[in-house]
This record gives sequence, C-alpha cells and structure tokens, in this order.
Amino acid sequence: MISLMNQIVTGLREVFEVMDNNYSKTIIKEIYKSLPKGTYPKITVEEIDNSEITNRSTREGEQTTLLSYQITCYSRDMEEYDYIDSVKFMADTVNTYMNNNYKVQRLGNYVVIPYISDNTIMTCTLRYSCVYDKENNLIYKN
Repeated sequence: MISLMNQIVTGLREVFEVMDNNYSKTIIKEIYKSLPKGTYPKITVEEIDNSEITNRSTREGEQTTLLSYQITCYSRDMEEYDYIDSVKFMADTVNTYMNNNYKVQRLGNYVVIPYISDNTIMTCTLRYSCVYDKENNLIYKN
C-alpha cells in the first residue's frame, strides 16, 4: 500500500510537471532524501506527526491516527516572479492541490521567510493535519 506521504509527493510532482513555465522543473521530495545543492525551485514534504489517537475511534471501533505534514517551498527569483511572489505562487498551488485531493486542515497562515543560510532564497511553509483511519483508508478533518 502506498503511504499518504508518497501520494502527496507524487501528486504534487504531477501538478508541477504540466506547468508551462519554470515551475515544471520544480523538485518535490521528502525532506530527508538527498538533493543536489543549489537546485531551485523545490518543495520538501515532511511528516511531523504520526501518532495513534487512543481516545477517538470510528463508529466500528477502528483506531485512528493523527497525521501532520509540513510542506516547505523554496525559490530564488524567477522570470515570472520575484522570490517572494514565487514561493507564494508555489504555496497557493500546493494548497489548492491539498484542498482538492485530501480532507486535511491547514494549520495557520503561510509563513514566508528568507532561508536561514542564504537570504537570496525565500521559503514558504505550510502545515496540514488530518485524522487517518487506516483500516478503511479514510481521511477526516481534525
């Protein structure tokens, strides 16, 4: 069975690959997978919580899991946009994909800040959370 993390990474790759601009070359990967340095734009996906919910179960008694993901977009200046507008465009694309394909709740607003070790790179972080019923393969909003 494919994991939700793999589904998100694969789905986002498909969304960006069909774009008619520099974003078609966006690298989308799990955060701990290796990547050549200096490759932008890119998006990392990280599972930040995967814990069983013991006080909540479905009507049939199946246990559910709390899943949380952090998706971070990185960009330098692009032909179409400067680096701030670029990461916002990427974040909007990610958010549209997540809302259209998964019942996940976005936690908070976009967080746009310069990359800590290189201020020519801008980052935009989004966090999502959901409750997952593995037995029935269903996702519920938190």
